[in-house]
Amino acid sequence: MIESYGCSLADDDSGPARSCARPMTDRIQLAHPETLGEELRAQREKAGVDLQAIVEETKVSRRLFEALESGRYHLLPEKVFCRNFLRQYLRMVGSDELPWLEDFDRAWESFEMSSGTFRLLTVEDSPELGFNWRLWMPVFAGAFVILALLLVVILSSRSREVLPPDPRRSSAERATPVRSLSTPTPFAVQSTPMPVEATETAAMVTAVVRVREGGECWIHFRDREGTTGQELLFGGMTRELELAGPALLTLGNADAASIIVGGREYSDLGGAGQVAHFEVGPSSLTLLEPGSNGS
Repeated sequence: MIESYGCSLADDDSGPARSCARPMTDRIQLAHPETLGEELRAQREKAGVDLQAIVEETKVSRRLFEALESGRYHLLPEKVFCRNFLRQYLRMVGSDELPWLEDFDRAWESFEMSSGTFRLLTVEDSPELGFNWRLWMPVFAGAFVILALLLVVILSSRSREVLPPDPRRSSAERATPVRSLSTPTPFAVQSTPMPVEATETAAMVTAVVRVREGGECWIHFRDREGTTGQELLFGGMTRELELAGPALLTLGNADAASIIVGGREYSDLGGAGQVAHFEVGPSSLTLLEPGSNGS
């Protein structure tokens, strides 16, 4: 008897072969977003569950589930969120989650390879830009205070030295005790330590993302202070971002949006379904190549 993927093959004399599971070719076909979406829709209709019922139960946008069923992954947020949406979807239709999630992972990889997109995980883990003043300023301030105290101690020890008597003065005058100068204490000199807060603050930048009518686009941003977020925008929507620059901004389906920075509007940011990464400055917008900090 010969064992193969999902079934067993038998000779004529060994009796009937056992029933086969889902063939490997079907699993490979489900690696495409459109094919997986059709299978999901068929599973939901077979279970008799309306899509609006899933939306009302999960509180997730209907457009996200429609994008899953149609295979339009360029309209979806990050993969980790989509897996959570798919779990809720499968629970509503009563399907086993594990095989469907495995098919979804393969379909997502196929989408990334075919569309030229890049995962945003490296954006979240990218190193801080520039010198981290918030980390080193307390160290500098403490060193300054210690040096100031050492200087006060040295000056105080010198002031305690007793001058020798002047030989030109009479013995009577020398008998008169000489009033010594008051000795300052370390607390007599008021030293003002440097403030702990950073002396160099990041310049704030304003970026306005505008989605054309009939289009859809999702955004992901992260600024110098580590503030991050993402949002799905629909046709006609405008989103104004106040960030500590320079900041990283990612657009999904870049063809549907334009960005306004420093009073100038930038359009033609990418093709339909393309994910584009930018660095936003006070008055500039720079497209990052794949493999840079924004990849």
